[in-house]
Amino acid sequence: MREGRYEEAIAYFREALTSDPDNPLVYTNIGSLLARSGEYEQALESYRRAIQLDEGQAAAYYGAGNISYNIEKFQEALQFYRQAEALGMDDQSLHLMMGMCEYQLGNHPYALARLQRAVELDTDDDEARFYFALTLAKLELVDEAIDAFEVIVQNDEQHADAHYNLGIAYHAREENDKALAHFERALAAQPDHYLAAHGKKRVLKALE
Repeated sequence: MREGRYEEAIAYFREALTSDPDNPLVYTNIGSLLARSGEYEQALESYRRAIQLDEGQAAAYYGAGNISYNIEKFQEALQFYRQAEALGMDDQSLHLMMGMCEYQLGNHPYALARLQRAVELDTDDDEARFYFALTLAKLELVDEAIDAFEVIVQNDEQHADAHYNLGIAYHAREENDKALAHFERALAAQPDHYLAAHGKKRVLKALE
């Protein structure tokens, strides 16, 4: 597993099942490997088998949640994550994924609380901070969203989407010089960023 030799690892785990067919941890590991290989249906089946054998398998619930999220079954994913949390899981990745589910479902106040916790647990996770900032913007907390996006571009000057959203936020506050600068930085990082190009045209028109 650690060396990335997933097919070989799966074969060994399945061999282990011949002598220990009711080991939930083996099914959890097989599910994880299948998920990494993109075999989502088989992975989910393996996670469900692990849970059937041991309802206390928090990692299996979490893994099943990830599968459901990847196939855009966000409500189902959230239910799996809640089971993992009920069993004591409380790490950064769980809060991030629960926040992402709530965001996708449009439950932005709930998403905000989860994503804020994810950022607190790992201040270097720009993905968590980015969705935290997006959620702040969705809730019309523009000043707070700007602060969050600014942290991201300080960490990663090439984060085109963060620059784009800063452009949108500053344009909403009629700070068009700042908006233009961020749209241009977005385009410098990603020349084919259509939305940033459109935003730049809007700002230039406003500055005429």
